[in-house]
Amino acid sequence: MARVLLLNSRESEETRAALVEDGRVLAYRCDRTGGRRLSGNVYKGRIVNLEPAIGACFVDVGVGRNGFLHKSDWPTGQSEPFEECFAVGSEVVVQVTREIIGSKGPVLSGNIGLPGRFLVLLPYSREGGVSRRIEDDDDRQKLRAMARTFENETGHGFILRTAAADRDETELRRDLEQLERLWQDITTKSADASAPHALYADGDLVGRAVRDLVDPSVETIWVDTPEALESARASASRIQPDLAERLRLHEDAIPLFHAHGVEASVDRLRSRRVGLPSGGSLVFDRTEALVAIDVNSGRLRDSDRLEETALRTNLEAATEIARQVRLRDLGGVIVVDFIDMLEPDNVTALDRALRGALAGDQARVRTGGLGAFGLFTMTRRRASAGGVARRRACGACAGTGEVALPEEVALRVFRELCARAAPGGKNLLARVGPDVAALLESEFGTSLRALEADLGGALQVEPADAMVAGSWEVVDGA
Repeated sequence: MARVLLLNSRESEETRAALVEDGRVLAYRCDRTGGRRLSGNVYKGRIVNLEPAIGACFVDVGVGRNGFLHKSDWPTGQSEPFEECFAVGSEVVVQVTREIIGSKGPVLSGNIGLPGRFLVLLPYSREGGVSRRIEDDDDRQKLRAMARTFENETGHGFILRTAAADRDETELRRDLEQLERLWQDITTKSADASAPHALYADGDLVGRAVRDLVDPSVETIWVDTPEALESARASASRIQPDLAERLRLHEDAIPLFHAHGVEASVDRLRSRRVGLPSGGSLVFDRTEALVAIDVNSGRLRDSDRLEETALRTNLEAATEIARQVRLRDLGGVIVVDFIDMLEPDNVTALDRALRGALAGDQARVRTGGLGAFGLFTMTRRRASAGGVARRRACGACAGTGEVALPEEVALRVFRELCARAAPGGKNLLARVGPDVAALLESEFGTSLRALEADLGGALQVEPADAMVAGSWEVVDGA
């Protein structure tokens, strides 16, 4: 089926890209103007701190926060091992693999990878490969042979991207030459620059989307500003000139994502609950350390076919989980709680299905397998800072998703009044929400009046419409 790529940059605060097939979002990217995008950029940095206990160091690359570089992300082909190569004050060429997230600086790697249209150049490696998305054995063997030829000619490693399938050697060599020129430019800048210094930027979202998301199945590339059209055309001219024929400018007053019926689909990526075709659902919950995904069977509860129902729902969930993890750009430790199954063959089928669905993810994913309790664990390296949704902890619940019942708040307020009141006519004022104020007057009214009589001070309850649910305060009264 024909696919379209939508590039929305009409709003200056945000640029979005969505790969769509029949109204279904297959891939989604988003860049916010409010901050710099670092992922993919190459820097010459200076080591400012060593952490031998964890085999890592912190590197100043000039972005405001020191980057984290672990020895496992240092090229093994270098002449010296990690521990001997690094010292405080030494300079290194590194690439950002994960953005600044919260209080954490960027994650860095010495294994540079420069992406082109069909190839990824690995200047510090002789070990390349072929994209996992290319499944045909004949294609894989042909591309592996071509990668070895390129490696022997240049001394660099190469990864053949999905778009390399069905491309002739002339097109691949054109991409190779562009990448070799880019790497030569980076090495020249590095030799002349003092750290910290930016050596290469991976480009804007429009250009990256044209490079990374367009393949022969993409029939049309829609953009909604003349500036985006020029950026897309420039990117197309560098990587594949005939792509320019697929470019179209959306000039309608209706926003681009609305016109193609995908704005609601993008909004649903922020939802905690995602429905499955057979009536089950996925529920996403975040903690500080991990993302938990719960698979629910929903209305499918036929007691005579529990195993069949569980398998069908779990297999649906496996496909959707891989898609949601990719679209939401979830990262860190991810734990999936599948519906329990008894048959070992069914467990094996589910494990195989989820691994297969995850294989198409361009991010680094490591799977831990399906455990005895139906828990599937994996880790995923997230590149962006916030994924689909920008969120902050709720002021009412502090991020827990729950607030105290009015009855509990009323009890706490009354106890605080008792604790702070003292003989001698001290006046106190309790500011609470309207529902709590009503409870204090109805359920605790007699007790409050008795407390006033004993202490000789006024205890006043003030309803405050603006008071956040579950919050309250007791202050000295007039």
